[in-house]
Amino acid sequence: MKLTKKTILSNTVLFVFILGFVLGFGALFGSENILIGVSTITAMLMLLERDFTSHPVMNTMKFVGLNLFMGIAAFLTGFNIWTAIPLNFIVMFVISYFLIYNLKNPLYFPFSLQYLFLLAMPVDAAQLPLRLASLAVGAVAIMAVQMLANRKRIKKSGDKKVEALLEELNEKIRLIREGEPSDEMDRQITGHIGELRSIIYEKREDDYYLTEEGRLKLKISAALEKLNSLLNRMEDKEAQRALLPDVSRLLLVAQDAMQNKGEPGALEETFHQLLQTSNKGKHGRDLFVLRMLHHLDFLKTNLTDLKKLDGKRATFSDKLENIPKTFQKVSIRETPSHTNSIKLSYAIRMAVGISLSAFIVDFFGWEEGRWMMFTVLSVIIPLYEGSKKKMRDRIFATAVGALAVTVLFTIVQSNPVRSLLLMAAGYLMSYIKVYRYSTILVTFSAIGTVALATGATEILTLERIGLVAAGVVLASLINRFILPYKLADANQDLKAMFEDTLCEMRTEVARKADGGGSPDAIRNLLIITTLIEDRLQLNNQESSDAQQTAWLANKRSAAGTLYELYHWIGEHGLTPPAADAVKNCLQPSSGRPCETDDLHAMIGAAPRIEDRLVLSMVLDAMEDLHETRSAISG
Repeated sequence: MKLTKKTILSNTVLFVFILGFVLGFGALFGSENILIGVSTITAMLMLLERDFTSHPVMNTMKFVGLNLFMGIAAFLTGFNIWTAIPLNFIVMFVISYFLIYNLKNPLYFPFSLQYLFLLAMPVDAAQLPLRLASLAVGAVAIMAVQMLANRKRIKKSGDKKVEALLEELNEKIRLIREGEPSDEMDRQITGHIGELRSIIYEKREDDYYLTEEGRLKLKISAALEKLNSLLNRMEDKEAQRALLPDVSRLLLVAQDAMQNKGEPGALEETFHQLLQTSNKGKHGRDLFVLRMLHHLDFLKTNLTDLKKLDGKRATFSDKLENIPKTFQKVSIRETPSHTNSIKLSYAIRMAVGISLSAFIVDFFGWEEGRWMMFTVLSVIIPLYEGSKKKMRDRIFATAVGALAVTVLFTIVQSNPVRSLLLMAAGYLMSYIKVYRYSTILVTFSAIGTVALATGATEILTLERIGLVAAGVVLASLINRFILPYKLADANQDLKAMFEDTLCEMRTEVARKADGGGSPDAIRNLLIITTLIEDRLQLNNQESSDAQQTAWLANKRSAAGTLYELYHWIGEHGLTPPAADAVKNCLQPSSGRPCETDDLHAMIGAAPRIEDRLVLSMVLDAMEDLHETRSAISG
């Protein structure tokens, strides 16, 4: 993290807010419920990356219901250590199964942590109403922060992402013209497109319908993605290089339009001039020029429509079509490997780990046994490879943190000074994001807080190390022998899901060429391809597989082309020869051959520029889908 005045100020304000919230929560609901304040503020901050504001009442009820379910279950576990086993198993299975997702970041951690807090600090029947009230208030507070921070997220954050993408594409053109490498800029562009589509995805109505603003910004993201992909494939030809200054000028005008600068019709006029220049020139049949013109036209049209949107129209969702059965599931297909593997594997492992560690702690009556459960929670993670690193990091961090608190508390005997050290450790956590090192501060704070009250620093240190070691051993055995889910399994499932999604996109485009098609389906399919790609890149961020990088680039390009082709057909229609080419090449079950040589010939012979653009998109998609420029079969 780069330290700036802004970073220090924001982290300090955040630390004060967290401290104030937790202390206020404890004052309101009592010291026995103060840890619920900790888990609530953790959930507030972690869930900010997701937008739950489309259905605020329903989502509030879900959070309240989940919290009350955990509170009642934790209370019931206190009656008997044997009945606690199935109760803990059920609760942890529900949390882990329903709050982990195939394509989005999981949400289970703050709720799993909260359940462990409830087990670690039980209450009697007289205190139960106040505990349940604190859990309900915590759930409402989570949604209150959502409404404050994310209610207009698609407008504010979405506009910023579009402006950043326009600026980055312009910078990439400059680098290309000056012969400088643009790999880093390419990664930034891809990342921002993924973030924009994730924002759009979160704002869907009924997990399917996009708002009007979401639809337009998705189209803009597709145009920008295709422009970026096309720049990567540019050849050193006069026609292609001659086009770059005009493209750069149009992107600057588009950026001004997003910032409400310049004349209202400047974007339309700039594109019209570019189109006239290309039609009059000798390069009007160059594939690069044709594709670039199409992407720029698509960008211009949707940016213009976006700027015309008023507040009411922006949030409108057209729900004329029914949600297809395909989209009533977690993913594209109903194949179990796509929907259940990682969810079922993780949920069972976590449920076994927590129910077993909680039983061991209760059976032996370990007062500080919660550290064994916390270790199991942190070390059992969805992917097996990641858990091995977590085990090493946890042991290292516990040993270092325990040693630090022992040495410092031996030197410093004053309790006020010790309290200041603990507050400093808490503040430093806002700057340190790496698990290995942040856990050192967590260990220091945990042992130091209890030692401050008991004075038994050395005993607590040894006990904490022993419980963490026991948790690591238990978690490692569970990860290894109970439904292990490895990186290779995840890659296989995600790639199969990607292929299925592209197959569905091809079918939708072919249906559109035949007079049918579902606009909402093609939008969802495009967003899903981006989510799959993001998940693949996140899972494999520590490996550099050139073959997989190329595979992803081709699939990403194909998805963008199919999406644009679908909308081009809707806006401009097709002549019969172009419609036949689309159906023959893209319909997966057509069984009719589609030769790239034929497409090249049709492009050269087509008198209308619109037909040449359509055929060039079909050719582009087929080359990406099959990674070859020879004969292919639909």
